[in-house]
Amino acid sequence: MDAALLKDIKFNCDVSDAQYWGFYSVCGLLMRYRDLYRSEIGLKPWSDIQRDDILAWINAKESKWPELEQEPFRHLTVNGYTYNPFDVASINKVLTKERLVYGAGYGMYLKPTFFLAELQSVREISGLIVYTSGLELVRDLFTTPGMLQERTIFLRLEPLMALLLYKHAELNTRHVSALDDAFTLYGLPHRQIIDSTFERRIAEMAERYAEILLAHEIAEATEEVPDWKNMLSLVAGDRQAEHFLRAIKDLVADTSLQGPYKKIIEKRDRGALGLTIALTEGYRKVLYPEIKEAYTSLSQSGNWLSVEHARNAGYARFRSLRDDIVGKYRLGVGKAELLGMIKEQLQHTDRKQ
Repeated sequence: MDAALLKDIKFNCDVSDAQYWGFYSVCGLLMRYRDLYRSEIGLKPWSDIQRDDILAWINAKESKWPELEQEPFRHLTVNGYTYNPFDVASINKVLTKERLVYGAGYGMYLKPTFFLAELQSVREISGLIVYTSGLELVRDLFTTPGMLQERTIFLRLEPLMALLLYKHAELNTRHVSALDDAFTLYGLPHRQIIDSTFERRIAEMAERYAEILLAHEIAEATEEVPDWKNMLSLVAGDRQAEHFLRAIKDLVADTSLQGPYKKIIEKRDRGALGLTIALTEGYRKVLYPEIKEAYTSLSQSGNWLSVEHARNAGYARFRSLRDDIVGKYRLGVGKAELLGMIKEQLQHTDRKQ
């Protein structure tokens, strides 16, 4: 492993974090700190963290931010050639030969994001290059288990395992939920001992569920509307508006013929359905209550038609809403008008709750 390359990617991660840490809530930032600390120190996602150790680590990291937030991103040198840090395709042509994968792009709040990880597999599906990664060697505060950047999809198993562990900790024996059903069906019911068997099963669960995330990313690429990125840039800084737009885009992908719900229905995979519903949060959850109702109906009757009806109805509704917003944007509305349209939709959504 090239130490200089690792150092430069780490520098870019730190610059991005220094510039964007304030976009996260206090709770969200602390959770991201914990995950990043485990990654940097080399701890497993379920390892305990000593309070004094992580506080010292946070203080050391934050003390560097004032000098880093004005720094430009460094170009990356790989095997003697220099690349723009966002030239993922060129960099990975070299790194994949070393069983490594490099990812870069823009996440929530258009935060630049970077990572380097051990490569598990690379494949081509529907004209998209799909990289699946394991152990992460360096990364920034932002992580997502699945990420589409241009014509490249990254499936990151380490962040997915961490997410599954957080969800496993939420299991409650007092009532049965979609989350309880999901973990039981995946062989990880409540109060499992953290041992080698648990580690193997959570890794297997992550690998299986990564294929559901892949369906979402492929559907996003299929349903891509060029103007959507321009709209996200236009509303940048308004968290509520960005979350709403991203939720609509995600729900169109989720419910499309190429998306995860269709894949789950075809496979009759109740575990994946329960987990998908349990992982759905924010506006994606608020805007699509009928999928949970369909899951309840499935649990009672065993009939998957209710889920397919909910998928069909959801797709028609979310695509219509997306097209309406895009249509008005194409008419040339400015930022204030676009935000006004979104706020009106948000108010309508709030009244329905």
